[in-house]
Amino acid sequence: MKPTYGGVSRYGIVALASSLDQAGPCARDVMDTALLHAVIGGHDPRDSTSINKPVPDVVAAALNADVRGMKIGVIKQLKGEGFQAGVLERFNQSIEILIELGAEVIEVSCPHFEYALGAYYLILPSEASSNLARFDGMRFGIREDDGKNRSVEEVMSATREKGFGAEVKRRIMLGTYALSSGYYDAYYGQAQRIRTLITRDFADAFSHVDVLVSPTAPTTAFKIGEKLDDPLAMYLNDIATIPVNLAGNCAMSLPIGRAPEDGLPVGLQIIAPPMADHLLYQVGSALESALADRWGGLLISEAPTL
Repeated sequence: MKPTYGGVSRYGIVALASSLDQAGPCARDVMDTALLHAVIGGHDPRDSTSINKPVPDVVAAALNADVRGMKIGVIKQLKGEGFQAGVLERFNQSIEILIELGAEVIEVSCPHFEYALGAYYLILPSEASSNLARFDGMRFGIREDDGKNRSVEEVMSATREKGFGAEVKRRIMLGTYALSSGYYDAYYGQAQRIRTLITRDFADAFSHVDVLVSPTAPTTAFKIGEKLDDPLAMYLNDIATIPVNLAGNCAMSLPIGRAPEDGLPVGLQIIAPPMADHLLYQVGSALESALADRWGGLLISEAPTL
């Protein structure tokens, strides 16, 4: 579960990208997630991004589990080319279940979502390069010092070389370049403009529907380390969840079965407007209950390949 940006305090969490970071609950089922969300949510004066509003009644929404009369939008741009056949098969089956439960399902278009991946991987590295600058061996983090008479710059360089992994270094370098003199407007500034367009796409979609749905990822899980030599392929797996993060909306990823071709779990993403987190629990709980009935009361971790 990714709450609305600012809905859960980030106080005490190491910042990666300040305009994107959001803490949220993760549990075995929707109700457990709602119970945890109710505890950790709410305003925190120690977090400057925290929203000073009460947490929606997510527990009551999870208990409600009724989608009759709700309008659910299927995002046109997140269900086609590039998505694994088994992922789409389970996703379409879940849509049919929601219709059986009484929801009205319509297709909506979010035309600027195709630019979300590029915008995200400019904004996140740019903010990360700034936030992670504090881990220099002088103020925060480890210190790599061999005891010899080294300059401050040499200690900082050795510390950051040892303390950051390859992917972190890659993002710091990308972000530093995007923020450099002469490139700020062309890269970071342009990415922020695209972010605004994506937020408008969401606003337009939510003027027609209560929640949006899509697959959580275009494929099932790849093997550990499989895509390390091809970072772009790894980044492409974020294509369905990145727009939500850019806009600051809330979203939930719900297991909906296993792909026939590899037997691995498939997720369905439910998206709601800001501060409408309760709608996620209402839809998620209804779908989870319907799927559990089909699996004989089993959770996704125990369920057979459909």
